[in-house]
Amino acid sequence: MPLHDTTALSGTIRHVFAHRFTIEADGDTHLADLGPKGADAFALATGLHVTLEGERRPSEIKVTRISAAGREPVEIHHKKPHHPPGPKGADKGADERADAPADPARALAAAASAGWTVTEGLRRKPKHFEVLAHRGDGAATELHVDFAGTIYKEKPADPAKWAMRA
Repeated sequence: MPLHDTTALSGTIRHVFAHRFTIEADGDTHLADLGPKGADAFALATGLHVTLEGERRPSEIKVTRISAAGREPVEIHHKKPHHPPGPKGADKGADERADAPADPARALAAAASAGWTVTEGLRRKPKHFEVLAHRGDGAATELHVDFAGTIYKEKPADPAKWAMRA
């Protein structure tokens, strides 16, 4: 079965775990997820007969619509996960940034324009550059800069990785 197929089920809730629950439908047991906001909008209860629609994932069904007799149907909108820029990025323009040529000068200029002082040369990765930098007397920070010159990740520098001098 392809991932993220839309599915519809009618069955009985057997177990409730906060915003996740099991539903018994057509002789099978399925794990479903309403999300925290969905659970606030639709109270789950063991033994309740429900009809739901959602995206089938490898581990569960992400419910997008749920209803029960005597209740109004509830539409649930799940937030898309945030990913760094790149071909799999969830933000607009990610494809253009991924197609940008790998220009080290652009990465260094992005760090400088954001107020960073580059401590050590950059390292090229398949989809970004890694730059060791700092601000003022601050601690060394590893910046991830995509090929279009956007800094999308800042994390404390790993001394073993950068072989920083004392």
